[in-house]
Amino acid sequence: MAQDGKTRLFRMLRRAAAPAGRLAGGGRGGRNAAEENALWLAHERAGEATRAAAEAAQQATTSLAKGRSASDAALDRARALLLRSQEATARATRLSEVFERLGLVALNAGLEGSRLGEGAGRPLSLLSDEVRTHAARGGDLSRELGTALGELAMELSQLQTHVERAVEAALEAVQATSRATSSSSVAQTALGEIGERVKKTTGSDPETARTLAEAAEHARHLVTSLGALSGKAPRGLVMASLRPVLEPLLRLLDDDDSAASGDGEDEGDTA
Repeated sequence: MAQDGKTRLFRMLRRAAAPAGRLAGGGRGGRNAAEENALWLAHERAGEATRAAAEAAQQATTSLAKGRSASDAALDRARALLLRSQEATARATRLSEVFERLGLVALNAGLEGSRLGEGAGRPLSLLSDEVRTHAARGGDLSRELGTALGELAMELSQLQTHVERAVEAALEAVQATSRATSSSSVAQTALGEIGERVKKTTGSDPETARTLAEAAEHARHLVTSLGALSGKAPRGLVMASLRPVLEPLLRLLDDDDSAASGDGEDEGDTA
């Protein structure tokens, strides 16, 4: 029985390492198994990609929501600054008018000093000239300040427009990422339904497909390693090294002999 088990084991390893087209029955069973494994792996990759896309969309939505809050705050601040700059411009205009009136008062005082004559009116004329000079300078400075504040108001108005556009763009981005999140959720649901249908159709599941793929890969590595040892090490030494691995496999094959050994041997003979 042990010798038969070894024979079946090596036949199984050869079948696992052989290309699909060389399997028994034209390779139909092997191709179907390989296609099912590939289908489940593709399904798993699609699910992982969809979950990653959903997480990225959710993170983008959160970040954009924070950016929108900051943009709203900046917009409110820009509006407040624009209002204050407009008020400051109006005050600068009123200040210029005050200096103009002060200049007129000083002019009237100078005229009054001239009327009083050189003696009594001289101090008044000098004071009038001094006040008119400072009033003129104050008027010029207030007009320059009004001009600067007007330019600042224009800049703030443009800033407000840009921030409003940024807020609109952030809102559109939030809506777009929300739609992406919703689409990812729909895709995840669809992939789940596809997985259930594939499971019912093939009778397999992704965990079994993954385990089978790993087992086949390990079998190919074992066959490759045995081929590399061929002719380089005594057969007894090789079998002694492999016995801890082969004995559980042989017991497994002997336990399943009543259910699967006949089919396995037929396939091995055909191979």
